[in-house]
Order: sequence, then structure tokens, then C-alpha cells
Amino acid sequence: MFQHDLATANRATLTVLRRKIGIVFQDFRLLDHMTLRENVALPLKIDGLSGAQLESPVEELLDWIGLGKRMDVHASTLSGGEKQRLAIARAVIRRPSLLLADEPTGNVDPDNSIHLIGLFRELNKLGTSVVVATHDESLFTQLNYPRLHLLDGSLRFIPAGGN
Repeated sequence: MFQHDLATANRATLTVLRRKIGIVFQDFRLLDHMTLRENVALPLKIDGLSGAQLESPVEELLDWIGLGKRMDVHASTLSGGEKQRLAIARAVIRRPSLLLADEPTGNVDPDNSIHLIGLFRELNKLGTSVVVATHDESLFTQLNYPRLHLLDGSLRFIPAGGN
């Protein structure tokens, strides 16, 4: 992964590699006592950014996912769909090289699902490899990307545009 053998990589290398990966957990893993702004800014703060370096991208991303007007409320006040969108925003704020998403549209309505898939597509166009685990295949069959389909223990490759 990323031209490194993970079996022999040291801690420092693994830390650098982890920062190139965004993860969207099915159970969100948000910090409920923090605001939306603070949750999304956290990865950038860990990277050492502060002030305007993180405010502008955080606010832009929160606006894009439709939560910009609520950026100063605590994550605990959000609905399930809003928490999902916030979790996705936090996972992609660094523009990771790899995004792993476990049921990223499971708690959002159909319109927001399409919007979030659009974000994944834009990230992919910018060079992020996106891996999505989902039971909602209908969202992805309309996209022209290759997929892997796991059914009854068998994994089948479906080429771009295939069914």
C-alpha cells in the first residue's frame, strides 16, 4: 500500500500512511461533545493546522454537505443522517489517497445519498481511491465504475458499466 510493505513498516511510516486514509464508520464515531466544526477540523488540527488554514476548508465542506448553518452545534444534537454526513466530511477533509466507507448512505435519505455519492465521485476524480461497502447496490449500479460483488461467500468482479 502506497509503495510500502506494511508488514515491515515502522511506527512512524505507519502513522504517515494512516493519515492518507479516510474512514467512514457505520456507527459514525463522532465526538458528541464537540461541535460540527470541531469534529471536521480535528484531522487538520492533528496535522498541525490552525486558524484560517483549517477554518476555510472546514466551513466549505460543512456547507457542501448541507450542515454549514449548524456548524456550531454539538454533534449529539444531529439526526442519524446528519451524523452520517458529518462523519463523511471528517473522513474526507484531508483529501485522503484512500477512502474506506462502511455503509456511508445507510442513514441518509435518497437525495442526500446521491449528493454523498457525488462527493465520492469528485474525490475519485481528484485522485482518491474510494472503497465502499454497502447493501444498497442500486446507488452504485448507475455509476460507471468497476465493483466487487460479494454474494454467498463468492466475490465477483463487475467491470465499469457492467451489471
